[in-house]
Amino acid sequence: MLTLPYGNETIELNLPKERLLGYLLPRHTASSSDADSILHEAIRNPVDGVGLRSAVKRGNSVVIIADDYTRPTPSGTICRAIIDELNDLGIDDSHVTILAAGGLHRPMNEQEIRSKFGDDLIQRVQIRSHDAWDDAQLEYLGETSRATPVWINRLVVGADLRVTVGMITAHFVAGYGSGPKTIMPGASGYRTIFHNHGVVSATPHARIGITKGNPCWEDMAEVVGFLGSTLAVDVVLDPRNQIVAAFHGNPVSAQKAGISLYDSIYGLRLEKKADIVLASANPMHAYLDQTLKTIIHTSMFVKDEGTRIVASPCEELLGPPFLRELYYSSLTPRWPSVEEYSKMMQSGAVKDIADAVGILKFLETNKSQLTLVCDRTFDDDLNKLGFAHKKTVKEALDEATLRLGKDSMVLVVPYGAITHPVF
Repeated sequence: MLTLPYGNETIELNLPKERLLGYLLPRHTASSSDADSILHEAIRNPVDGVGLRSAVKRGNSVVIIADDYTRPTPSGTICRAIIDELNDLGIDDSHVTILAAGGLHRPMNEQEIRSKFGDDLIQRVQIRSHDAWDDAQLEYLGETSRATPVWINRLVVGADLRVTVGMITAHFVAGYGSGPKTIMPGASGYRTIFHNHGVVSATPHARIGITKGNPCWEDMAEVVGFLGSTLAVDVVLDPRNQIVAAFHGNPVSAQKAGISLYDSIYGLRLEKKADIVLASANPMHAYLDQTLKTIIHTSMFVKDEGTRIVASPCEELLGPPFLRELYYSSLTPRWPSVEEYSKMMQSGAVKDIADAVGILKFLETNKSQLTLVCDRTFDDDLNKLGFAHKKTVKEALDEATLRLGKDSMVLVVPYGAITHPVF
């Protein structure tokens, strides 16, 4: 009996052993029950020699930029360790602000902030939620060498010191999350995000698992350079979202230090591709645009003309209104070819080119059949958008087996959003 995570639930699978090509669990690694010790040790020993102890001065204002509700990062635990260290260095809680920075995601509500950060931090420091669409929150700083207009949250710009918090994970255009990505797109304005994730990233060089030579990532790193003193505390998590290791330093150094460990856990090589890939979108399954990460990742594990089955609750369906508009304008009345969609992006027919790049990458990798298994409330949208879907994983697997044969080989990927091929 195999299991597949499905949001907060678990799906059980009966699959004959002779049909199982692999069950791609992330490699086992020891996490610690003492996350606080891991974090404090990392903060006191920065990977590049530049950390809180050398960067902060008594009386400084500090903004901690953390990822949002769409990520399982234990941000409360990490922020608490940072603030305790700041207290030891003479920075009072009244000088610290946490910014929940989700880029184009909707701002977090009160309950989500409470769940993410904890009642104690709500009492200790100010916690704000970034809104990339609110010009009143943003300040213009100039343009990058790739012509990206740099609009950043005013709280971030105005602070004496910035500390980013994030989980290192693979990303299909930025290469990896955390590091510079916590600032751009995390705390950036929509114009900045549109240009970086759209214009800059509409190239084969903007892809998963690559930072050097990746124009999307390099542009992000350049955006961070417009700010003053900026540090990061990045973590690698195990599949249970427990901290395995933490890395402190400037955002580029901290991310780079953690990538090799992340790849050793979640980066996988296969000798041959599967006829059928069956994957969970965990841990990023809130809506369809998040599920694209798994859809794109699995395309690299399956044969052309094979089948991908992706199980994702999509509790928020298509997500915020601008994403609903994007998907309907992009994929109806029919799915465009890659060439047609590229022209739509270039002509301005697609307004949200930042998220449109995800759809472009999806269309580029769409050489195998795709079947989704989602919450039934999503059926109407999926039908209108042309996505094949089934009520259960079993129904989807039975249909794929009927098409590809009873001897077709199946690869099971329990954590599709974070498991990726290593090049």
